[in-house]
Amino acid sequence: MRSREPGKPVANARLGEALIDIQTIVIIGLLYWLLTEEQSNPFLRTWLSDNFPLGLYILSPLAVAVISGTLLVVTAFRIGLFVTGRSMTFVGGEVLRGLSGLEIQLRKFVSTKGTTTSALILTSFGTALGLYSYFIAGIIPLTALGISCIILGLTALSLPRHVRGGPGMRAMLQGATRGVEALLEQGTVGRATYLPPADGDAIFAYVPLTPQPETLSIDEMKQAPKSHVGNNEKGLLVHPVGSELNRIPEFQEALSLEERLRYVLVESADVCSRVMVEETGSVVVVAMESADTDLQGQKYLESLGSLPSSLAACIIATLHNKPVTLLDEKKTGNRLIARFRLLA
Repeated sequence: MRSREPGKPVANARLGEALIDIQTIVIIGLLYWLLTEEQSNPFLRTWLSDNFPLGLYILSPLAVAVISGTLLVVTAFRIGLFVTGRSMTFVGGEVLRGLSGLEIQLRKFVSTKGTTTSALILTSFGTALGLYSYFIAGIIPLTALGISCIILGLTALSLPRHVRGGPGMRAMLQGATRGVEALLEQGTVGRATYLPPADGDAIFAYVPLTPQPETLSIDEMKQAPKSHVGNNEKGLLVHPVGSELNRIPEFQEALSLEERLRYVLVESADVCSRVMVEETGSVVVVAMESADTDLQGQKYLESLGSLPSSLAACIIATLHNKPVTLLDEKKTGNRLIARFRLLA
């Protein structure tokens, strides 16, 4: 008897699934019985009209057919899983993976086609649904749904092509790196140190110009020249792409680091689709989904990092009010993982 105990939870789960399928079939039968009763009993029809008008639409032949058909399809699918012995959890995982892939494809579709095609489809569907529901089926709620789809479609047509930054914003941000690239292209550069803003000033980045950069204090970094004045500079102070991010009014509120990164990288600059943050001591790890790492300036990339990482470093330095350096960044699939270190 003890050897059978591990199988009891599985048997109970199977019994529960079978009961759900039986109950669904009973509900379909009750719907059909209510439909026939509503059509043959004028007193029931009058009571529904006075007390529960929605019941008249639910018990219409078309509504009962749609509800019953949907329940039958779901029940047949569940019975198929029951017979083949497949797990709902396993199937659910496959569905979720398919939906995640669909999300990526939809993002690509919207970024390339904009909202025009989706709006036209929605408007066409609403027009067909409204005309059919009003003139043929005579169902007012479905007619209202069709009109709502038309309104949503026309509203979407009036929206700009990109409600967020889009390619235009990314092009301007990449263009802003050209000035820094021109300063750095003559020599060897090391990893930059992002300096926090002081008294409302801009965010600077100290870029060492020697193969083996010296260990400098923060004050010494701030005294570095902002342009080439000779051949003996140890480093330069440059304006990174996000040098003015500390002036954003929303940053005056008590926003977390992840909220600030999402506001800039996802909602404003549109250089990635999702941001995740993990802080461990002085190390900050930022993971960015679908990050745009294309950058023309090689020196900027070597010293200050890719465009998303450079913007993230400026935000981290501003929030913590400490110098920040980019340790490394790694591209894994469509995810960019950047590690930063806070300096004392």
